[in-house]
Amino acid sequence: MIRSPRRRLAIAGVLVVAWSVGRAGIIDVVNSAGAPAFARFWRDALSPDLSQEFVSLTIEATLTTAAYAILGSALAIVVGVFGALLISERTVGSGVVRRLSTVAATVPRAVHEILIALLLVQVLGFDPIVAVLAIGVPFGAVTAKVYADALDDADRSGYDALRASGAGRLTAVAYGIAPRVRGEFVSYGFYRLECAMRSAAVLGIVGVGGLGFQLDVSFESLRYDEIWTLIFALMVLSGSADAVSSLSRRGGGFRGAGRWLPLAGLAAVAWSWWEVGLDVSVLWSPRTLERAPEFLDDMFPPRLGPGGWSELWSATIDTIALAVLATVIATVLGIVGAANSRRRAIGPPHGFGIVTDGIRRAVGRVVLLLGRAVPAPVWAFLFVLVLYPGIWPGAVALGVYNAGVLGRLYAEAIEANPGDAERAALLSGARWWGRWTYGVIPAAAPRLVSLTVYRSEVLVRETIVIGVVGAGGLGQLLRDDLAARDFAAVTGVVLVLIALAVAADALGRMVRRILR
Repeated sequence: MIRSPRRRLAIAGVLVVAWSVGRAGIIDVVNSAGAPAFARFWRDALSPDLSQEFVSLTIEATLTTAAYAILGSALAIVVGVFGALLISERTVGSGVVRRLSTVAATVPRAVHEILIALLLVQVLGFDPIVAVLAIGVPFGAVTAKVYADALDDADRSGYDALRASGAGRLTAVAYGIAPRVRGEFVSYGFYRLECAMRSAAVLGIVGVGGLGFQLDVSFESLRYDEIWTLIFALMVLSGSADAVSSLSRRGGGFRGAGRWLPLAGLAAVAWSWWEVGLDVSVLWSPRTLERAPEFLDDMFPPRLGPGGWSELWSATIDTIALAVLATVIATVLGIVGAANSRRRAIGPPHGFGIVTDGIRRAVGRVVLLLGRAVPAPVWAFLFVLVLYPGIWPGAVALGVYNAGVLGRLYAEAIEANPGDAERAALLSGARWWGRWTYGVIPAAAPRLVSLTVYRSEVLVRETIVIGVVGAGGLGQLLRDDLAARDFAAVTGVVLVLIALAVAADALGRMVRRILR
């Protein structure tokens, strides 16, 4: 019965989830004393702070967050294009250069942007360049990998013909492959912008300004009316980025945009540069040149923190349990969100049904947007009100945040299927659970599983975001070491985080291979 690799994988998954629940604990989880504050938070959604002074502050913070995202995305695309040329087998072959470039791109991909920001702040201070680099460097490494894969996977007939005629590798890529993948590059660039909007809000929490910074300030004073004003601004910003990203992926509105799109991008970068007052000369200022070697000397060689191996091991185990539980919560909530926000394969039979179906989809999409627009640390601050400190507040916060991301991706994956099986189930009189069990899930399962596995890999990196606000794991250990300015211990924790992220990526590849 358990000889099938898929069955063994399923059994292993159930055992890991059970272990994670045991690690988090099931006794003394809910803190009922925080229920009034939790309820008050949601009540204040009906009365956000709309005073002229605070609305002006919110608009300025929104513009700052958008500018950071645009500049970070622009840097990521530049790094991604040049990085892809060093990673792609089409441009550099399979020699030493490609292997070294691939390894060099692995480390930034494994490190979360908030960690990069926390380290850069130690050298550059709270300068706008911190947010731009914190977004651009790791996103650029990811973009380089995606672009390189696109170059290597594209139809190579034109490339081979040019190579046979004596053209060099770069020339053959420029004329034989680049025109074929240009649309994919543009689409992925907009997706990175969408992700950068959310990351820019998170980075504000470390003090570089924007909506995240204002959220942190309002949460410290428990001004829930201000928090909701900022949350609504985040939803507008994230929703706009989502809409543009979705449009680009579907190709609508971007056909024939080859002329104006680069000009619009340059204009957006120029405005963003002016908005945040970016000054790249800070990278080689006397203070930076003096502080950088001192900081590196403080970081190396890495060592254990005051708690030794036992503390590091316990935090690592907590991080794994947190990521597993967050993945389960995100998957369950994401499927529920997708069920209530997707377009049905066959529409409702009458006018009133069309109205109710439209309301269902609108509410579902707003709820998913709320989940992914609010930064995970803010969700953690909120759930700490009703859950005792430990793994659970962080797991629920990460689960809710990623449910917003997965729910949208699940809905798009389900809508991309023809829907014949669902129509057949509906016409045979099956109820909603029958339609999902036999008509929706089987057809979309490969894509849903792939999205879940990919997001679980991202979740391992995102656990640091939760830990930084005190929700446990290696992130909390990192926060404590930073507060003590024990940078050698910080390096030790960072190396463990990188190892976990690399292991998660390898495990994800193995799972996808088994499921294929």
